[in-house]
Amino acid sequence: MFRFEMGRIGGIPIYLDMFFVLILVLFSYPYFTAGSSQAISMGFVIVVGILVSILLHELGHAFAGRLFKANVSHIELTGLGGIAHFERSLPPSVLARTVIFLAGPAANLALYWGFDWLAQLAMGNGALMMARPFLVLAGTNLFLMIFNLLPAYPLDGGHTLDAWLGAVLGPYWATRIVGGLGLVIAVLVGLWAFSGQMFFMLFVAFFIGQSSWEAFQSANRWRR
Repeated sequence: MFRFEMGRIGGIPIYLDMFFVLILVLFSYPYFTAGSSQAISMGFVIVVGILVSILLHELGHAFAGRLFKANVSHIELTGLGGIAHFERSLPPSVLARTVIFLAGPAANLALYWGFDWLAQLAMGNGALMMARPFLVLAGTNLFLMIFNLLPAYPLDGGHTLDAWLGAVLGPYWATRIVGGLGLVIAVLVGLWAFSGQMFFMLFVAFFIGQSSWEAFQSANRWRR
């Protein structure tokens, strides 16, 4: 898929995948086709807000990594979210890994509070149309935080649980447990996507299932 460099933040190149743009267009399509300048403005704010939210999530990982001398070579925004590519393996310290992995969801939590505050401020001033996109962005960031904390690969919650289980049970059992949980979560996300007709989430479910299955299989190879 074609991608281009948006720029650099803190010396980190940011690449935007066109599949990411397509997802944003599909998500905001109802706003841009409503025939109202207010709806188009709301759609624009939501698109920019989601882009910034996912970018700040990945920058959270990147800047937390710098605290432990784990630098990010580049960040890629893809159709399935964002990816911070570290230059080398993360430090073995459980604390370091926990801080790095949870920095992303922490950024979404801060954004949830920020957008919710803006929405409440707008509603308090009677600007209900202005409040709507902020409410959407607050809800989006709350969803991103909770979803990324699920105990499955390649999500932040899965990697964090892997780090703690690995320290107690060793890498074999840590990978087996998180991989198994990931397969269950992939099925549940797939069922949720079908029931709510959120077909995009089927790709997410497949991605989680594939990553968790590969990790599960890799643990078997270690045991041999």
